[in-house]
Amino acid sequence: MKKFQQALKRIMVVTAIVMLSGTTLSLPSTTVQAKSLKHELYQTENDELKYSKEIVREVFKTLRREMKGPLRYDEAISLIEKMSKVEVMDRYLASYGKKVDAKEIPRIVNQIYSIDLERISELGAGNQTYPDEIIQGVKESLPKWLDEEDIPSLSKLEVLDLYLASYGKKIDGPEIRRVLNQIFGINLDGISSLEGSGVSLFSKDQWISQYDQDLFVVQTGLTDVDVWIYPTDYFTAQTDLEQLPEELQNQLKKLGYRYNEEVGALYYADPDGNSVPDQFKGQTLGTLIQFIQTNYQNLL
Repeated sequence: MKKFQQALKRIMVVTAIVMLSGTTLSLPSTTVQAKSLKHELYQTENDELKYSKEIVREVFKTLRREMKGPLRYDEAISLIEKMSKVEVMDRYLASYGKKVDAKEIPRIVNQIYSIDLERISELGAGNQTYPDEIIQGVKESLPKWLDEEDIPSLSKLEVLDLYLASYGKKIDGPEIRRVLNQIFGINLDGISSLEGSGVSLFSKDQWISQYDQDLFVVQTGLTDVDVWIYPTDYFTAQTDLEQLPEELQNQLKKLGYRYNEEVGALYYADPDGNSVPDQFKGQTLGTLIQFIQTNYQNLL
């Protein structure tokens, strides 16, 4: 029975590979089959793929079109693993073949970025006001029993759905990310660049970006009005420092941060109670990343 189960498992894996590659299984090419099978088994059993099988499959299709030639599954995996999340998202959407439904966007973002837009919407986190462009698009799609005054009471997912209903054309990756930033306060382009930077980001009550060898954490409140920064456990274990290095603290204080005893970290709050703008977030992240590259590159 055990041998039968193992054989069945191998058959299922080979079948999956054939479906992904879009080619016909050729029994004589045993070496290639064995290599692909070994790779697929390794990835599946150890759960080391960065993205879901759906994402990998669709990005694989786009890569094959771009290369205009044969591409083995293991070669595609290697390429995909090296891509930024922005590149993966754009190539996934390029394979989509139809206008993206607003209800599909949270699933796509979750699979690529591991960010839960539905939870952000439920919490009412992120931006508290919308740009005029978003308001105008939503107004054009509002049902008759609602008017502009009702827009602030809509969930962010409802705002996204109504805005895209008025968009009127197929929307690409860069435009989706721009719209999501305007509605949810999530800068997916910026988040994509955090991988390997040494900076973790906790925002909207969830980890937006986090890796084992990150050195510092940037955390924001639900509505992005306030920000605090502190070292990771990994940084403390490597340096014996329980606070941010003094030089880094001085650089951040020039941006307006101050040490807050209650949270035990450098802290900033917008004086007018507004969400912190992208420019300020960019200055903060840029300061941290530059400091890491200058002083702690060896820890990454």
